[in-house]
Amino acid sequence: MLDHWNYEDQDWSKDHKLCNGKSQSPINIDTRKTLSDKTLPVITLEGYKLPETESLTLTNNGHTVALLLPDSMSISSGFSQKYVAAQLHFHWGSEITPGSEHTVDGIQFAAEMHVVHYAAKYGSLAEAAQKADGLAVLGVLFQVGPQDNKNYDYIFDKLQDVAEKGVNVHIPGFDINTLLPSQLYHFFRYNGSLTTPPCFQTVTWTVFNETVQISQAQLDKLETSLKTGDRTLDSNFRHVQPLNGRTVFASFSSLASSRRIVPKEDSTESEGDDKSGSESGESGIYSNNRVDGSYFTLGDMLATIFGILFGCTALAFVIYVMKQRKRQRSNTETGQKVIYKPAATTEA
Repeated sequence: MLDHWNYEDQDWSKDHKLCNGKSQSPINIDTRKTLSDKTLPVITLEGYKLPETESLTLTNNGHTVALLLPDSMSISSGFSQKYVAAQLHFHWGSEITPGSEHTVDGIQFAAEMHVVHYAAKYGSLAEAAQKADGLAVLGVLFQVGPQDNKNYDYIFDKLQDVAEKGVNVHIPGFDINTLLPSQLYHFFRYNGSLTTPPCFQTVTWTVFNETVQISQAQLDKLETSLKTGDRTLDSNFRHVQPLNGRTVFASFSSLASSRRIVPKEDSTESEGDDKSGSESGESGIYSNNRVDGSYFTLGDMLATIFGILFGCTALAFVIYVMKQRKRQRSNTETGQKVIYKPAATTEA
């Protein structure tokens, strides 16, 4: 496979024809145009809590830093077949530009992580990558928060050790669950491609609605620690591609006109080996989640609706009373008597 491509000149179709295809990734997710589909199966992960005795390889391949994952990790449900984990890697920007590949309502986030899985039935990543249903990638968007996300220390603390292209280091296993958002049941789903050559259009994308926070210092490590050739490896993101009529589904719905990304608070507590879409313990349901961290809750929305309904009911009652008084006054003035008719009963 040719490796002579870069992010400065993204006209990759000259050497890789599929990069000019109609189902390319990444895309801008226009939340106003997503189709809510609550029947999308909940994603369940298995084997993500790795023991320390599991040795993982971290590598600089010249385009990104990648962590190779054992085939004991998988997506056991959420799709019509089993997908086995292969690797995770990152995309980031520079000091002057953010670096996520997917954007949401035109907003580009600080960075993005992809957890790549392949269909178990094909036996390998290389084989599955060329099959229509071969790949399932989980996309995680990053925002800058006030403190370090300790869950990422396993990787970010080793970036200097893989500064040069082609260098590998081994790190002990850890709970990969902690790298992911807590709300795996809120996501966007669409059919797309690899975001690097050869751009195979064989990826089912799952981009989580909830972001993960890392600190500015951690983001700086991504942007400055690695090299490719004689230059710093940064801005390794592909520009968004045309949607070309594809449908983007959302696993959730909102009373608001648009959906927004919800930041995940840093947590170093283990969430267990299996990570599923259970909503137990959720602190609230947000109907208009905003990037800047402010929320308009479902309770606020319902209170507003009921307030409007109560006001309309009270107004209607006042109008009715006034009409009744006017009618009674008119009957008295014309000498007519108001006759009260009791409700009918079933008594003999």
